[in-house]
Amino acid sequence: MTDSKAAAALEKVFAILDPTRMVQPALDKAEWVAERNQASLTLYCCVYDTELAFQRESQDAAVGLARAWIERLAERARGRGLSVDVEVESDPDWRDAIAAAAARSRADLVVKTASLHGPVSRRLMKTADWTLIKSCPSPMLLANPIGLADTSKVLAAVKLKPADDVHVELNSRVVDMAHRIAKVLGAELHAVTVYKGDEVFFDRQQFADSCRLPRNRVHATGGTVHGGIAEIAAQIGAGVVIVGSAAGSGKTTDAARHIIDEVRAADIVVLPA
Repeated sequence: MTDSKAAAALEKVFAILDPTRMVQPALDKAEWVAERNQASLTLYCCVYDTELAFQRESQDAAVGLARAWIERLAERARGRGLSVDVEVESDPDWRDAIAAAAARSRADLVVKTASLHGPVSRRLMKTADWTLIKSCPSPMLLANPIGLADTSKVLAAVKLKPADDVHVELNSRVVDMAHRIAKVLGAELHAVTVYKGDEVFFDRQQFADSCRLPRNRVHATGGTVHGGIAEIAAQIGAGVVIVGSAAGSGKTTDAARHIIDEVRAADIVVLPA
């Protein structure tokens, strides 16, 4: 994605709804984004009745019930003048189904409520968020599931010394998107980088200039990437955290995966390389 494309208005928003939730943070965020960008909105849900796995009629009934439920939810958005489509399917491997649906949507933004996991379950289980991050070609907004985040501060996570052109470009896109989001929200923008070893002696002013921010709004810390980002996000009270994810880099995607669980009071925006 070029910088000009990253700066363009969103035209299509794809919201993944969770049939097990009474409250749908992803829907609220998706409607908010779509309304402000005059974008079309697709509401997607994958359902599967595991207790009646081999009864096709039961799966069809589950899809029908879910579609009726989502159509009721769509009435609010349509009442605001938004163009809203509804997509419902049944699949026993619903995690992969969600990721595949997001990929084929070719949306400018995919929105999903974050699923919080502990470190052991996140490492051992195949989670929907992780599956989505690995395969989705679109920017993703993982909505905070706990409550409304304070969006007065936005935090961009920037790699200190990108090792290749992919990460150089990803840094640029993270910074561009962070400035754009902060402007829309009227928020104060900060940037964080996590150093290792002798990188502690990096040029802070150069880093601030690269983020287009004053020195007092850039932060540096040691430790793990996800731990450092979470530390600064909590310290400044960030309501939105923007990170990059390069599918070909295990460390980059691993950091994005853990940030979801570490930063629990904010919405997470993930930009794929």
